Amino acid sequence: MRREEISGRWHAGLMAASENLPSLPLPDDQAWSSIGVACGPELHGGHQSRIFAASCDGDQVVVKLTDSRLVDQAFQQRVEVTSVLGEMDDSVVGPVTTKAGLIVELGGWLAVVYPFVAGETPDVCDEADVRRMATTMASLHRSLDQLDPVDLPAVAALAEAEPRTGVEGFGRRQLLHGDFSPANLLLSDRHARVFDFDDCGYGPIEFEVGNTLYMVLFDAAMSSEMERYERFRAWFVDEYRSASGHGVPDELVEKSIGLRVQALGRWIDHPEFAPIGIRTATPAWRDSLRAFVQSHTHR
Repeated sequence: MRREEISGRWHAGLMAASENLPSLPLPDDQAWSSIGVACGPELHGGHQSRIFAASCDGDQVVVKLTDSRLVDQAFQQRVEVTSVLGEMDDSVVGPVTTKAGLIVELGGWLAVVYPFVAGETPDVCDEADVRRMATTMASLHRSLDQLDPVDLPAVAALAEAEPRTGVEGFGRRQLLHGDFSPANLLLSDRHARVFDFDDCGYGPIEFEVGNTLYMVLFDAAMSSEMERYERFRAWFVDEYRSASGHGVPDELVEKSIGLRVQALGRWIDHPEFAPIGIRTATPAWRDSLRAFVQSHTHR
């Protein structure tokens, strides 16, 4: 599928995303066969994507179906970047090019095939896992910095920041994963693997460190386990500094977390501009998000 076609769908999707869209029917066996894939059971379903176990040319793979009505205009660029990155960094789970291409439209879905990867989600309470996460991020940042400049915007939360003061004091911008968290990593005895570059964009590395901390902070706050967050923060930041060689000042880490909280607050107030998870949240969940913002603003 050409990038301009996906861009056109994005403009239509912006209008449709705030409405109650009917669910798309899943591809049938003929559609799967057209891209050389035999589809198996569903592994995970989200707000705009569904993930299935499958086989392709005898290999185990997973297929990610993304609702084309809800993608942004950078969708194809991000998939292409992940493909290049996967060729140069074996920690990155890059897409597989099928006989029908890298991205294939199947009845309103955009299908991307990835190799199957075995492993366990990092345990945020385990120091060894947390330090492996930080080392993996440091290595990933070096790989991302080697890529030629690409036409991608700032990561979503930074796009919400004040243009003059939002990133004041940070280091230079580079390409970032955008959603580096335990949910998007798998650890095995031999490898740490990173996937889901759907939020890839530009920003300073300090912000990515803070954004990862923010996500653990959010989970800890929701479950009233703040000691878990404090331990994670100490291990993660210490290891990232050591592995990357960057100082990553505490004040910039704290500022990054604050920017992320502010972005969440703006998205709650203006869900029409928010990521799909905020737009489709129940009123009760939005109330919980609002309470989190209020308790962690100016922390």
